[in-house]
Amino acid sequence: MLLIVSEFGLAAEKSDTIVSKSSLFIFPHASYQQETSVAPGVAYGYYFKSKNIGRISSISGSAVYTFRHQILFNLTPKIYFNTDKWYLYANFNLKNYPDYYFGFGNIPTNINQAFTSRNISLLLQPQFIIAKNFFIGTSISVRYERIFTDSTFNINKADIYKRFGNAGWTPYSQFRTGVVAAFDNRDNQFYPTRGVFVKSLFTTSKEGWGSSYSMQEVSVDYRQYLPVFVSHTLAWQLYYDGIFCGNNIPFQLLPTVGGRDIMRGFRQGMYRENVMMMFQTEYRMPIYKRLKSAVFFAVGDVMNSSDYRINKLKAAYGAGFRYRLNDARVHLRLDFAQNNYGDKLQFYITATEAF
Repeated sequence: MLLIVSEFGLAAEKSDTIVSKSSLFIFPHASYQQETSVAPGVAYGYYFKSKNIGRISSISGSAVYTFRHQILFNLTPKIYFNTDKWYLYANFNLKNYPDYYFGFGNIPTNINQAFTSRNISLLLQPQFIIAKNFFIGTSISVRYERIFTDSTFNINKADIYKRFGNAGWTPYSQFRTGVVAAFDNRDNQFYPTRGVFVKSLFTTSKEGWGSSYSMQEVSVDYRQYLPVFVSHTLAWQLYYDGIFCGNNIPFQLLPTVGGRDIMRGFRQGMYRENVMMMFQTEYRMPIYKRLKSAVFFAVGDVMNSSDYRINKLKAAYGAGFRYRLNDARVHLRLDFAQNNYGDKLQFYITATEAF
């Protein structure tokens, strides 16, 4: 494993001068799965110099190319404009990658259907900073996706369509617009030690207006960071995400638990439904100089908005290490997580915090 970190310029302690130097990191990595073969990749980020440790512009992302000619590319700019009057959050994704379909709901199914997703998506959220810590703006997103399957899908197709519908299996496009509002008084966006972050989002799309389906999305994200004592932080997050549609919803758009940020310890995509609610907390503490550690716990589930029934509440827990890469407080993160369903241990390597 090779880690390249470069910093530029001079740091200073006065608030009217640079407190965070420009920096660049490149983190090569590799993985192996049966469906991908060897998958080398790289995570990267460029962080602009800043006079405010809480407002640092950045461009980060990752790229993976497997020995079976599959790709996964992600680019995420977070840019402050015009002396902190405007803020742009954006995300661009390009993917040709294998996955598994497990059906809908919050209980395990007997479905384990392999497929490959080819999709391209772009999200833009320009926001105006109306007061010191208040943001309001618009959300615009476009997505096109097409699914490719092998011969096993013909065997399972009738059962899948009967139980869960065919939305998402045929090519579709979605154009969504809406509003976003946020409050953010964290001392730093990459590794906060104090403060509150709240973000709410409402978007809508109309069939025939650049979209294959009519739907609405509502999400609320609340995070708080509490200093316990010197360099120790207790962080917690409440998150709600709901997608509502009169017809079937493409399964790729449904909220899901699992992955590197939402309830680490569950495989992402194993459980999907149109509503997801989750609480997670993390205790972060120093070890030595740039090296830190963390322990975390999460509880939540996906559910159908028609009855909100939960069969067995999902819980996940784990621990990990952090290594500070630059003055912006970006940390390389390594987490190990387990869940209460008896699944195998999951691990995650990334250069951003879960929340």
